[in-house]
Amino acid sequence: MMDLVLRRRAIYTGLKPFLSTTEMAPALSMWETEFSSKPAYALASFVTRCCTTDELRRIRTQILSALIAALESPESLLLSDPGSQVGKLTMSNQGASEILLDAKNSIFIALSTRLWTAVDEMTEKSIIDFILRNLAHLKLSSEHANSLKDWFINRSTMFPCNFELTTLQKLINLNYIALCEYYGPVKADLLLSQATHAVEAEAIRRQFNLHDLL
Repeated sequence: MMDLVLRRRAIYTGLKPFLSTTEMAPALSMWETEFSSKPAYALASFVTRCCTTDELRRIRTQILSALIAALESPESLLLSDPGSQVGKLTMSNQGASEILLDAKNSIFIALSTRLWTAVDEMTEKSIIDFILRNLAHLKLSSEHANSLKDWFINRSTMFPCNFELTTLQKLINLNYIALCEYYGPVKADLLLSQATHAVEAEAIRRQFNLHDLL
């Protein structure tokens, strides 16, 4: 059986796309105090109680499916532990302060996103899983590694900081290696070329040499 922290991470990962910051803390607190020790079938009751608005009630089945999928996912695909929310009214938003991204980081996001939208959803998840498994090679601080992992899994979160060019190059290279694994080098080169062409105008506007990332 998964330990409490791992299960809390799974619940957080499953709920994150659907609940706002203010809705998340009470939901996690309720899960931890009332549902964490109950069997899996109790999740349906938990989701029902989380769905406090008509909008959420309409997607109740979708939320339940996301929770089940998260609980069955490997640890590498789960968001970082939000910590116990028992007794808290709102979660502290660690990324609340606005980060002004520089040109190289902005173009990295644009290029990566373009690459992922060029493949099907299952391949995209597999590519991101490959990148996450290899994050340790980048020798990032644990804080930056966890924040970056959160961004890869749930890209509606804020990009954590401005990374050095060498880090961005390694991330693009991991992306390329994964593409080669799935499609072979010829198609991987084509996908990278198409993605590069698609963001070239933005790179020029930002006065950044796009090929520095490659």
